[in-house]
Amino acid sequence: MAPSLGAWRDVEELPDFRHMSSMPCHERARHSACALQDVASAMSLPAWASRINAANLTAALDLHDVCAMASQHHIDPIASGVPQSLEEEAAMLVLAGALDFGASWRDELRSHHGKGAWETVKQGIESLSQMCPELKAEWLFHLSHTAVAMHFRLEHADHLTQFVSKLHSVVHELGENLIKQNVPSLAEYIMSLLEELRGDPHAAGKLIQDLADTFPTAFQDTAYLKRLPIYFYKKAQTVACELHERFHSLDDRFNFPDIEMLTGNVDPLVIAVLRRHEVVKTTWDLTKALQADTDLSTGGAAEVSLRAAGVAALEDMAWLAKLKGYPISPTMLGNYLWACGKSEAYANAQRHISKETCFY
Repeated sequence: MAPSLGAWRDVEELPDFRHMSSMPCHERARHSACALQDVASAMSLPAWASRINAANLTAALDLHDVCAMASQHHIDPIASGVPQSLEEEAAMLVLAGALDFGASWRDELRSHHGKGAWETVKQGIESLSQMCPELKAEWLFHLSHTAVAMHFRLEHADHLTQFVSKLHSVVHELGENLIKQNVPSLAEYIMSLLEELRGDPHAAGKLIQDLADTFPTAFQDTAYLKRLPIYFYKKAQTVACELHERFHSLDDRFNFPDIEMLTGNVDPLVIAVLRRHEVVKTTWDLTKALQADTDLSTGGAAEVSLRAAGVAALEDMAWLAKLKGYPISPTMLGNYLWACGKSEAYANAQRHISKETCFY
């Protein structure tokens, strides 16, 4: 059992994370997740990272294989059979990042049309992009709740009204905030921003910050534990990674010098793999809850501490890999463990993260 709060019981005595507010987004994510591990026991958190087991797993991995997988760029198209310009595809990737949620409704979605959350979102993104390839601001802003349901083929799913409402709110925000900035389309927004950041050594970090500031409903990803801010920016970091991976060899605006500095993509499957190897450890109560598929509330101590432990674990593992001479980033490790999880039939373990947990 984790020790009681003891000296940490008074919230005023908790560590001061305010210095992180001036850091780039991805540095905030790294520092807050790792710093949280230092006080996890004192705060009686339900999940934490084991540095010893992170070292053991790193030693057991084939690090040559991790590097080899990262060098193989098998990138599936976002839109199948839809010819697009580079600008249109970049806009589509931003839209895909903004709408990449839905784990809460995966069972309902499968019962409705046999597709999971991402498959549902992907078909909706394709439909929206076919209708308006540049994803114009006025068009996005004026899309009705009914129109969004039709694009995502959910118009006859009354039990998914809440999911459609969330999709609609994000699409509406994209259009509304583009209009406020006098930007005509999502394509114009992303290409103008990348032109401004061309050659900037901190391009990825500034892109993530701009996405979070411009579209907070979609991309702000901050939680609080006893008033300590824990930053993630998962979806915004994923957009930066996707843009870089797909286009950096075609257009230098997408070549982000700081891309290796981003934190690992920690999703439920990656956490399931880390838990299996006891790199992410949980209290007995949380272990029983996960085994019973008990819902974890979004932003609650269990969900936030699980995510932070996963981020911190990948940081430790990447650092250890670098000590061995392998140029491995946390992002590379996260992608590798995700692939391992799929190949080792961890798919059912995704249910160990609550149906209420969308992991932004």
